Amino acid sequence: MSALSRHLVVDGRRVHLLGSVGSTDGTAVGDPEGDLVLLEPGLGAGAASWGAVLDGLAAAGPVGPLQVLAHDRAGYGASDPAGGPRDLGALAAELGTVVAAVPHRRLVLVGHSWGGPVVRTLAADLAAQGRAVAGVVLVDPADELADLYFTPTVEVMNRVQGHAMVLLDRAHLLRRLQRSATRGLPEAHREQAAASVATAAAARTVREEARHITRGLRHLRLDPPDLRGVPLTVISGRHPEGLGRRLRDELTAAHRERAGPRPGAGAGRFVAAERSGHLVPVDQPELVVEEILRLLG
Repeated sequence: MSALSRHLVVDGRRVHLLGSVGSTDGTAVGDPEGDLVLLEPGLGAGAASWGAVLDGLAAAGPVGPLQVLAHDRAGYGASDPAGGPRDLGALAAELGTVVAAVPHRRLVLVGHSWGGPVVRTLAADLAAQGRAVAGVVLVDPADELADLYFTPTVEVMNRVQGHAMVLLDRAHLLRRLQRSATRGLPEAHREQAAASVATAAAARTVREEARHITRGLRHLRLDPPDLRGVPLTVISGRHPEGLGRRLRDELTAAHRERAGPRPGAGAGRFVAAERSGHLVPVDQPELVVEEILRLLG
């Protein structure tokens, strides 16, 4: 498999994709007879944040005709900005336009952090339209089952993160800090991962997305996405990092509950990433690769 960057034009807007192409020749995006894996980044992260997972899938070899694509959301990296609020519904709809634009047979959606609620929302929307999803992998996701997301501290942190990126960009410090934050990625992806979120447009986008996180999670508490019949894996980082052990255990308990029995679907699969904190796609990408390949059978 070979990694490459490409662009789609969706609804008149350019979308940057970073991906691996399996048995296709790489000249087109998608294969109506092949499988598609879409990787959704978290808040403040672009497509290249999935670089280690893309490399791991490439090393594993093709599983039939397969494309694995990560995208820069609108306003990140080389993707054009989009108008309107950057709330959960808008992000899920945006990812849905990428799904619709890439021909495929089976679809696996993978979301890290804030990308978890995004892919859950999209999977439920697709199921409601009668379009099956072969599986969902949630990688240390934000989850409304964890009360910590509704504490004043976390709500302030979300707001501060967005505003801080704008201020850091104005002070010409954002690129330097993003390079430091991406140091755990393979060298081939590190610079692109930093560059995709070290722009004024990306900083403004993060600020707008961060405004809607708590509201989006409250909405999911009231109206959770219906994923019955969709195979589900939840990977939970176990290293406490800045959270501390108590909050990390609370988040893992929510992840374990998310993977528990669901109406009409039975239990999902829970995987503990013992050597990772929040950045499982960087610290233990092999766990993500294994779950994707397991769902594709």
